[in-house]
Amino acid sequence: MVLYLVQIDVPTQQAEAFSRYQAGHVAKSLAAMGRSAVGMRARVLRDGDVTRFYWFFELPSLSALEAFLTSREREELAAELAEEFPEARVHLSFGELVGGVRRGLRYGEEPGAAFVLDISLPRGEANGLASWYDEEQIPRALAGNGFVRARRFELHGDDQTTRHLVVLDAVDLDAIRAYESENESVLPAPDGHAPDAVVERALWQWMRETPAGD
Repeated sequence: MVLYLVQIDVPTQQAEAFSRYQAGHVAKSLAAMGRSAVGMRARVLRDGDVTRFYWFFELPSLSALEAFLTSREREELAAELAEEFPEARVHLSFGELVGGVRRGLRYGEEPGAAFVLDISLPRGEANGLASWYDEEQIPRALAGNGFVRARRFELHGDDQTTRHLVVLDAVDLDAIRAYESENESVLPAPDGHAPDAVVERALWQWMRETPAGD
């Protein structure tokens, strides 16, 4: 499975308007990608003058992603976004699912939120970090009764560094907060397992609005 991750930062005063707009944009993107593609939308929970959103697309192959990225539809969608929200700042990332989908106790239910780690580190430390998360930390977190699934994606970087996105889906934000009130962090930073890693933690709220007119 190939990940196409779109990060969009908009001024906070435009966040609600953007939230209403994005459902239709993502629906049109999925139509252009084809029936095998799936997509979700998330809003990052944080304070500040800028609100961050993610569009989280999964496609069956690299060739399917390349076909979309070079399509006329994608060019038109990018132009539409720039016209509607000229102050938006867009960053694209690409990667692959590694280690498969790990099932939690609530697997099969619709996730409403996610605890996310974005980790950049030297390539020489990547294998040890992957084993530590896959064999120890993700199974421990999934034992919590509010979690749906966990996925780890390796994102494309440069020759010296690698970037991993660990996404732990929960039924809702309350499930994540309840776990952290009773335990240590949902997923701890690697620290001694990858001392040179740069880690960003975030809470995402998956968004379910339907396109206007539906």
